[in-house]
Amino acid sequence: MRRRTAVLVGMFVLTLTAVGLAAVPGEIPFPSQTVESVFVSTRTVTAPSSPDGPGVLTNFYARGSTVVFQVFAGATKTGKILTGADVKYAYVKLPDGTKIKLSYKEPANTTDPAWSGTWTIPANYTPKIVDFVVRFRTKDKQYGNFVQIPVSTSQLTVTAG
Repeated sequence: MRRRTAVLVGMFVLTLTAVGLAAVPGEIPFPSQTVESVFVSTRTVTAPSSPDGPGVLTNFYARGSTVVFQVFAGATKTGKILTGADVKYAYVKLPDGTKIKLSYKEPANTTDPAWSGTWTIPANYTPKIVDFVVRFRTKDKQYGNFVQIPVSTSQLTVTAG
């Protein structure tokens, strides 16, 4: 019982510390305090042309390789999974302002992400963490955003190759 209590207290302190450190003036801490209209989740996988094979979940990419963004979006109030008919726009925005349009394709399984877009990393791209965001707007003016968790090993990272 004592060990369980100590573990719970430790987890609580760690959570408070992480949230406190993430609260930088002018920034919304991760995770956001609320999800208003549209829930958005994103993962990055390898392209079909990758030497590692298609669809391998990773966040480390060499310059010249192709990143596939796979995205899930759902309306929080209705629980409906958003389709192409529901969405006015959906894109990934890179730090330089480049927008990668997301396309909808009916998934084979209901657990698979239905939205995707690709980005081929330029050969001269500086190796670094790519601080991308994903933006959604539904036709009925509901918005959703995705930002990466601020842990370097979980963020999209371009390597020298």
